[in-house]
Amino acid sequence: MYFVETEKVSFLKMQKDNTGIDQVSISLKVERPPGLLGSWRKIIHNISRYRFFLRQLVRINMLVGFKKSFIGLLWLFILPVIAVFVWILLQGAGIVDPGKTDIPYPAYVLLSTSIWGFFIEIYRTVSQVLSGNGKIMIMTKFPHEVLVAEKIIVHLIRFAIPLAVNLVALLLFGIKFSWLSLLFPFTLIPLLLLGVSIGLIVALLRVVAVDISSLIDEFMRFLMYLTPIVYAPRVEIGWLSGIVEYNPLTYLIGFSRDILTTGSFYEPQKYLIWTGISILFFIVVVRFFFRVESRMLERLINN
Repeated sequence: MYFVETEKVSFLKMQKDNTGIDQVSISLKVERPPGLLGSWRKIIHNISRYRFFLRQLVRINMLVGFKKSFIGLLWLFILPVIAVFVWILLQGAGIVDPGKTDIPYPAYVLLSTSIWGFFIEIYRTVSQVLSGNGKIMIMTKFPHEVLVAEKIIVHLIRFAIPLAVNLVALLLFGIKFSWLSLLFPFTLIPLLLLGVSIGLIVALLRVVAVDISSLIDEFMRFLMYLTPIVYAPRVEIGWLSGIVEYNPLTYLIGFSRDILTTGSFYEPQKYLIWTGISILFFIVVVRFFFRVESRMLERLINN
């Protein structure tokens, strides 16, 4: 009796041993996991194949969120304005010393908080992809990368509305846009990839280690105060200046903010370094997530 391994076919082989008794040799089909490029081709193919389902998910998500609200999508305009108003009051009362900013402080805070929201909201939505969609993932057979794509598309649509508010506000504050401002949407890609990557990791942790995921949630909220959002990148406090210097969001947010408002490149070398790290991190995390998410679903079923 002998064993034959193949990746494509399975078959039975009969032969007689020395005793004259028939022996059966079974060749099993071996499914080897696809390589890196194969994994990404499969993800893109699945999203394209289920594009109608993806459109329906996006439509439902956009409508359900504001179905019971009288002013609906206007909340996307109102909330950023309220947040900026609070920080302006704190600055006027002397509670917050933001340091020197290249543009008027209200415009600085409005744009910075919007870019921060772009990062933190994609993290929040993606981190709920397993715990929030467990039932549909268990009961319905479809490629689960469609759900991640739906989160990203809805997030981009929602960000477009406060971005329009930002552009109008910056014009009212006398900001003159240059041709480099056209690059602003592309400079947000590293932030998007980083937010999705961290969100996918926390999505897995919400199934197997709820306490750790909760700690990460709290840290992500606190991270805003360790990032130059409501104060200038150059701070005088020693320990805080050290954190700001090694915080990747300092460069990912600062580069986008400056290219839109001043037409200049903020720390371009460090921005490119953290962009490369974010891309590699995203590639590794996405492949890891879709290789283990089936096990996480089994945990959801057992729980």
